[in-house]
Amino acid sequence: MQMMTQEANLDELLSQYGVRAEYVEKHGDVWRVSTQNGAFALKKIRKEHAYPLFRNIHSLYQRGIKTIVPIYQTKQGHYFIENYADAYYLMPWIEDQEERELDFKDNLMFKELAKLHGMTVQEKEYEEEEITSYYERVSGEWTKEQEELEKFVGECEKKIYMSPFELQVCTYAHEISLAQKFSLQKLEGWQEAIKETKQHRVAMTHGRVSFHHFVKDTEGRGYFISWERAKQGPPTNDIISFYHRYLKTYPLYCDDCIDWFYEYQKGFSLLGHEKDLTLSYLSYPKAFLQAVHQSQLPKDQSRRNISERELVKRIQSSYWMAKNIEYVAGRINQIEEQNKNKEANTG
Repeated sequence: MQMMTQEANLDELLSQYGVRAEYVEKHGDVWRVSTQNGAFALKKIRKEHAYPLFRNIHSLYQRGIKTIVPIYQTKQGHYFIENYADAYYLMPWIEDQEERELDFKDNLMFKELAKLHGMTVQEKEYEEEEITSYYERVSGEWTKEQEELEKFVGECEKKIYMSPFELQVCTYAHEISLAQKFSLQKLEGWQEAIKETKQHRVAMTHGRVSFHHFVKDTEGRGYFISWERAKQGPPTNDIISFYHRYLKTYPLYCDDCIDWFYEYQKGFSLLGHEKDLTLSYLSYPKAFLQAVHQSQLPKDQSRRNISERELVKRIQSSYWMAKNIEYVAGRINQIEEQNKNKEANTG
């Protein structure tokens, strides 16, 4: 009965576009709709995301950015069909020609991301008070978290027997503290540089850049999809969030990640203070510290009765991620320092 209801709802939705389905496949919140006139993608999103999505896509089209999968209008001229909680929209189905695996290697996404940021970039001015306030707030939070980690490790080391989770934290704490210090150092470098220029840049950011949200058609053209979280913001946000997701995996030395960073630079060159801020936020071991903090919450609604095994799993995963990022951020930092030295010597 439920299946029949769902099919009836889909037929009703598609009829508003004048589309008649021959075959439908569900992929999460997206339906691949096969028809006599080709394939379409019908996507369900939260209702409150519908208008921002339309506004962002319309804005990008006006700026001449075409690497976006278009949204079709209904027969009544609407871009979305809404019900009480959700919204639906229809777009062409792009038959992705690439594997969506961890070792996916293609620079095209970063070329297109650089193009997106370059075509939508705007310069804004900081007041010195804003810079100081932001720096003090973030560095204060990070310093406090650093002290909390040191306190937790100190308490664990007083115990005769540590839990598996406590042992893992103490084993990794020194390396994590080095990541914290590096992040604070880069944040300080950002503050010193931005105080001189008082300029910062914002652009249209995708909000969730990943290889899962980028497809290539049979002619090799690339398209970003899933624009629900797009907004104006520092372009570095897309870079940082991409690496945080991509490097949340088993231990690896991702040389491709370094190549992708510099492929992006060819199309949209980050300024010195933007690189400092990128390395600062990229390297900060937030996931590790969150796992430690969560372990100290009372076993009630806040902690949701997370088992010791799950806590160990989380701390191990966050440590691997921190080490994966350490390799990428460290290599980028090394390259940047070498470039600065070359410029100083030739200057």
